[in-house]
Amino acid sequence: MSALHEGSPPVTAGRRTADRALRLLGRLGVALSVAFLLAPAVVIVVLSFSGDDVLAFPPKEWGFRQYSELFSSDIWMPAIWLSIKIAAPSALLALLIGVPASLAIVRSRLPGRFALQIGGIAGMIVPISAYAVAMYGVFAQFELLGSFWGLVIANSILGLPFVLVMGTAALTRVPVELELVAITLGASRLRAWVGITLRLMLPAIFGAAVLAFVTAFDEAVFINFLGGPDLVTMPKAIFDSVRYGVDPAITAIATLLMVATGALMSLPTLLRKKDPR
Repeated sequence: MSALHEGSPPVTAGRRTADRALRLLGRLGVALSVAFLLAPAVVIVVLSFSGDDVLAFPPKEWGFRQYSELFSSDIWMPAIWLSIKIAAPSALLALLIGVPASLAIVRSRLPGRFALQIGGIAGMIVPISAYAVAMYGVFAQFELLGSFWGLVIANSILGLPFVLVMGTAALTRVPVELELVAITLGASRLRAWVGITLRLMLPAIFGAAVLAFVTAFDEAVFINFLGGPDLVTMPKAIFDSVRYGVDPAITAIATLLMVATGALMSLPTLLRKKDPR
């Protein structure tokens, strides 16, 4: 027994050393992973404040030249504005379809509701190029090729999975008893759903709307397959630009897009903090 006790401290010390080494390696791995993920974004932000005519890291001159050229450009600003005009109704259409579909999947006994859920999230599974090829034939029949609303419909399909996933997840956390209590107290089913369930779903709905908007805003496949020569969105303008050389103003576009996306995605968190629950 004494020999066992005498031998145990080195084993314990060795385990502690091994645990410390593993923790150190884990922290180092996390730090390297974060640095690997953030490095491209940091480089883009730094380059957006370059005063040079060409992209070079680190910049030789500093300034707001890229932002000035962006906001005064006759190419970039119309393309950005068209992307916004397409993305906004696309996100709205995805919400109008996805929120009622989420309610039907979670709250109803609708036959085939699981097939509805799988079909709704197909936009995350099927390659976008395959969707674009299929839509090309369909849109040609309905004369939607090269049309604004054709792109809105196409992009709403990409935003629908975000609404379904986040909407069904939010609904499963809302007890159905809350609606039943409101109905028992005299509220109609519609008022109970809008006043209780929908209100509790607002952070998830807003987050899904942001993701649907950003996805449609940054979509580059549908615009090339279905847009035609007259509709030039921001992604298409970027692809057209890099054929002849990289415009440094692209770094300013990317920086503003990252800032706007981060600001919008932080709003659902603020809504949850202000939630009286």
